[in-house]
Amino acid sequence: MLIFKKERNIILLLLVWVFSLSLAYSVLSITRHNHFESGGFDLGIYDQGIWLYSHLETPYSTIKERLLLGDHFTITLPLLSPLFYIWDNVRSLLIAQAFFITFSSFAVYLIARIRKLSHSASFLFAVIYSLFYGIQYGVYFDAHPIVFAAAILMWLIYFYESKRIKLFFLSLVLFLLTQENTGIALAGVGIIYFFQKEHRRNAVLFILGGLLTSLAEVRIISYFSPSGYEYSPHFNLNPIDYLKRYFDAPDKILVWKYSLSSFSFLPLLSPPSILAMMLDLSQYFLPDKQYPHMITPFFHHRVILAPILALGSLQGILFLKKRGLNTAYLLLGAFIVVSFFQFKNHNPLNKLTKPIYYANYAWMDDNEKIIAKVPKNASVASQQSLVPHLSHRKYIYLIWPRKKSDLKLCSGQKECWWLDFGGKPEYLVIDTHEGATLTQLLESRENFVSALSNMQKAGKISLFKSQNAAQIYKINYR
Repeated sequence: MLIFKKERNIILLLLVWVFSLSLAYSVLSITRHNHFESGGFDLGIYDQGIWLYSHLETPYSTIKERLLLGDHFTITLPLLSPLFYIWDNVRSLLIAQAFFITFSSFAVYLIARIRKLSHSASFLFAVIYSLFYGIQYGVYFDAHPIVFAAAILMWLIYFYESKRIKLFFLSLVLFLLTQENTGIALAGVGIIYFFQKEHRRNAVLFILGGLLTSLAEVRIISYFSPSGYEYSPHFNLNPIDYLKRYFDAPDKILVWKYSLSSFSFLPLLSPPSILAMMLDLSQYFLPDKQYPHMITPFFHHRVILAPILALGSLQGILFLKKRGLNTAYLLLGAFIVVSFFQFKNHNPLNKLTKPIYYANYAWMDDNEKIIAKVPKNASVASQQSLVPHLSHRKYIYLIWPRKKSDLKLCSGQKECWWLDFGGKPEYLVIDTHEGATLTQLLESRENFVSALSNMQKAGKISLFKSQNAAQIYKINYR
């Protein structure tokens, strides 16, 4: 009876933790969005897609100028569309993401209990998992299907270990249909299980099935994309070079440091989990052409390592438990180490303790006012930082500042800056406040303002509404 009461209290404590952390993650991402730091990539793309699904429209991304299936294999996105029936606002997507990934902490707790860890140790391990730096950056950086996929994978592992076959297969299907590289993560989980004799046969199925599924999904994407699969890798077949590429850039080293320290270096006691981590990182670190934003620890790409390294950490904990270590004290020490690195590495949750993170500036109010003046169903072109505030519509286009070599457009000059966009939008919505960043404009403010001036001189746009540096222009096609 006493044990039952203790378990009930621990679960209640975990419930309070999950709810509190979900709120903190929601505040983190919504504040960033409110301050116009979110972007057309990726929040605008997925917000428009889910909004189209909620209106039973074809999920054609005018931002990417292709069907969503021509960008990523995101078959499960329609499942999120009911969110907009509850609250028709992009922030509902951010809140749902925060709660969904944090709720997977319960799966971690339950797996730890299956592995015979005490209630207290299981709770501490679930807390450590929920603070994983990849989860924090995944929540902080817009909204992305891979964050939902990471949560599903954690539940998939629990359903597998608890032998809940129907729920396992349901989560397996959902997981593999959430993004094309989830099969690689499944193969990584298979690598960890392969070194456990009782799981070896299933592990082989995880590895082969996962890799084949990812290959098939990439092929499907290429059929729906006008230019094939955008992220197709090309490899140098030198195996020695492969090993070097895991550590040949400062951001790659940070990924290793942040990943292992987030679990108090426990995965090092489980070599298969390091192999699984290397498999996942191989798609980003090994290709000849590497995308800088994909190798950094500061975006959403590392969130899928959370369940992989959690599984590996459990193996490390069990290794130490067999040698007589008290798991509750061990995980208390691990939590202290993780807390130290939380502040040393300046992980996103730390921002919530800084008043400047909540600071509101006049230009933000100007943006809100000008956005409210955009006709509701109008087709719009806008900059990176404003797109996710305007993406609840069928036609929203991203502005690309470029240099033109056209004497007529450039008023007799050999070249000039210009704002390009797809389609034929009716309005151009921009914000050129002092201090606007390269991330917000995709170009320097000086060149962006020059492009705007050149388009006005050429008669291509005319001012429609203005709120200081935030403006709406009508686009002329005569």
